[in-house]
Amino acid sequence: MSRVTRIAKLLAIGCVCAAMSLAEGTKESDVSKGAAVAMEITELAVNGSTFTLGYKIVNGTDNDAWVCSGIDSSRPFEVFLTPDRQTLVIRKRLDVPASVIWRPPGPGPGTYVRIAPGASLADSVRLAVPVNSVFVYATPDRTELAQTATALALEIGYYSGDLPAVIHSILAVAEKSGLTVADVPGSLLDTYFRGLRVRSTLGGFDLVNKDPYGQGWVSVAYSGQALTDEKVLRVNLANVSIPYEGYSQK
Repeated sequence: MSRVTRIAKLLAIGCVCAAMSLAEGTKESDVSKGAAVAMEITELAVNGSTFTLGYKIVNGTDNDAWVCSGIDSSRPFEVFLTPDRQTLVIRKRLDVPASVIWRPPGPGPGTYVRIAPGASLADSVRLAVPVNSVFVYATPDRTELAQTATALALEIGYYSGDLPAVIHSILAVAEKSGLTVADVPGSLLDTYFRGLRVRSTLGGFDLVNKDPYGQGWVSVAYSGQALTDEKVLRVNLANVSIPYEGYSQK
């Protein structure tokens, strides 16, 4: 492939990706004013052996919402203190900047459950007391802590709209380009051509998710933030009392 042809292809795929982003933005504007995907805490209980946190997510929009129910089969959520060591965070989402160098194969895929417009999803997190840290993307501080957490934050990621269709469209554009991640300079790859990186990490999406609408969930590999537009639901609670032993986030 000549340099001129290669640049032309790069410009073409960049324009298509930009158009796709604009189309997705238009889709989001169709949501009724005041409608939202919202989360509320339904249970918070601490006894001598168990901490239970129940929550409910309601899809008040006119689009599907694909909500993260777990980020790794062995570590379904992260648990850690914030760097100021004040807030205990429980996190389920994939679009996280990772500062961790993993041994192969790295973190497992996230599971995203479909919530239809007007529907809801109830879920819960149960942890042994004292609560221990669980790190996937965050980097742990080296100082071990034993204290009582007095503030809590629950973070859940979700995608608004037709997530399988969005992934299929990104993969189709990347495939049509005839390019690979090796053909694009790194400085351009993460800025304009994330679709190529999405294809390199999510290329087996259809093999894993043969009937995403029928089964009501999809398994999504961690793409290193190449797959963008994940939104975050966050609920902050003060005046809690949760025994904790572990590490804070750096």
